[in-house]
Amino acid sequence: MNEGQDFALTTPRRRAIVFADLMESVRLYEQFETRTIDNWRRFAALARDSLAPAHAGRLVRVVGDGLLLEFDTAAAATAAAHALHQALASFNGPDAGEAAMWLRVGVHLADVVTEEHELWGNGVNLAARLAAIAQPGQTAASTEVRADLTDGVHAHIEDLGLRYMKHVSEPMRVWLLNTPGANVQRNGPVAPSSADLRPAIAVVPFTALPADAEHDALGHAMADDIIASLSRHPGLRVLSRVSTAAVRGVPLELPRLRELLGASFLLSGHFYVRGNRVRLAAELCELQGGQVLWAGGVGGDVDALFEGQDELVPHIVSQVSQQVMAHELARVRSLPMDSLASYSLLLGANGLLHSLVQQDFGRAREVLEHLAERHPREAAPPALMSAWHVFRILQGWAEDPAAEGDMAMRMAARAMDNNPEQPTALVADGVARIFTKRDFKGARQSFNKAVTCDPTYALAWARLSETESQAGEHETALASASRAIDLSPLDPQRFVYESFAATAAWKTGSYGVAARHARESIRLHAMHAPPHRLLIASLWFQAEHEQARTAVATYLRLMPGSRVSASPSTTGDAVMNSPFAQALLQAGLPP
Repeated sequence: MNEGQDFALTTPRRRAIVFADLMESVRLYEQFETRTIDNWRRFAALARDSLAPAHAGRLVRVVGDGLLLEFDTAAAATAAAHALHQALASFNGPDAGEAAMWLRVGVHLADVVTEEHELWGNGVNLAARLAAIAQPGQTAASTEVRADLTDGVHAHIEDLGLRYMKHVSEPMRVWLLNTPGANVQRNGPVAPSSADLRPAIAVVPFTALPADAEHDALGHAMADDIIASLSRHPGLRVLSRVSTAAVRGVPLELPRLRELLGASFLLSGHFYVRGNRVRLAAELCELQGGQVLWAGGVGGDVDALFEGQDELVPHIVSQVSQQVMAHELARVRSLPMDSLASYSLLLGANGLLHSLVQQDFGRAREVLEHLAERHPREAAPPALMSAWHVFRILQGWAEDPAAEGDMAMRMAARAMDNNPEQPTALVADGVARIFTKRDFKGARQSFNKAVTCDPTYALAWARLSETESQAGEHETALASASRAIDLSPLDPQRFVYESFAATAAWKTGSYGVAARHARESIRLHAMHAPPHRLLIASLWFQAEHEQARTAVATYLRLMPGSRVSASPSTTGDAVMNSPFAQALLQAGLPP
């Protein structure tokens, strides 16, 4: 087979073509020949050796006063075009004056035949025609390129409409690709919306290494599963993959990512596939300060991943949620409140509140009061303040339980005034009704409304379980508590839900189930009093008296001074003559 036949059989490939043309080259060579030749040769070498390879492309050839380059994708070609403009500007220097060199660049996506020093096809001509439309320092692109770009991420895109070009029969739609952010108003870091004080996490679809279209869907699938799991965390907002996929593989500075996405944290990474095994390396970054909070790798089975049976995603999700919560809790403990974002205060206050350590507990009140002053019309701060007063009663720390109950009711009423449709406010209202008026009927109405507004709000289901138990609907109560647990694999309050499940199971006479839930609650949070009492009573009713006495000893060691009558349970079972209270007394808890 001769060369002509070999050339004819070459298969076209889809390539992003960049044609960069030196503006006013005739004048530059005439007036500044030596300088222009020197700078242009050095610039062409830089494009060949550095700029093109940095974007997974190559310089095909130098065409006198132009450069022809090819890239795998429109996004890579666009990024390279920006880099070419920036690099040539650095050659000019501040004293260049009339000797300054400027490019005009055209980018087109087409099927072309590739050789070592040439590209063949009409796409090359169109890239050159697009460059001729651009002004000095500009990049013009075709619709084929525009379709693969995201405005604000790959470029600040301007539609130039239909343009006629030399030797092209029909007008082409032309788009101007300015440097990303060049025409975007910058007002500092993006703050979370006043309607939602929670921090936002962006999960970027993971990249296959080496790049492989066959495995690309796996990166998106893992990101989707992580997003779905994280979205069940009550303290976090998670951006959709539609938003985050646009920044995958785009080399953006962290402040720019924060500006584009409005996110506080970024989870990204890459993965390798060998056979049916996948290895994911992920990194969690705090976008404002650029701090890496966590980085790690985990392996999994590809088939099990798609079936939802592999532990890879739960492991990543657990690490992300724990690291975000720990990071914000540490900041709230150590930094002045005025220096912290509202989402930091909200997450930190939640962590301090549910630590049930008295020193942290006092700090939680200070943080919540500061947050309420900063956002006087938001429901979350007063709702959490209401919970703060309730915990004071539950833990036996209230010198005047009636006064604490009144404060809980006042804070819940403020939350309801701010937003009567907010599930957080509705739950606060219901809990306060129980502790101030023993109004389980009114509380149940609030909890039912909360789960109607947000069926995924685990705390509402848990509290609904409490009122169902009080109404004697014990099986229904256990189902509601179990639903709360199922909805909250990452919720810091899951220890509360396990406690409610223990209560409901105890009411049905399922003491073994009650003990299991109580132990799980204690495992998650040993400083929460109700599950200790439930465990003691459940063990006693199973005639496991020695274990019940051991549980009493553990309870008293953790919370010295605890008594049967010191803190009523949320269901009122600790009345001294009740079977529940009698079991506590017989197991050795002081009256």
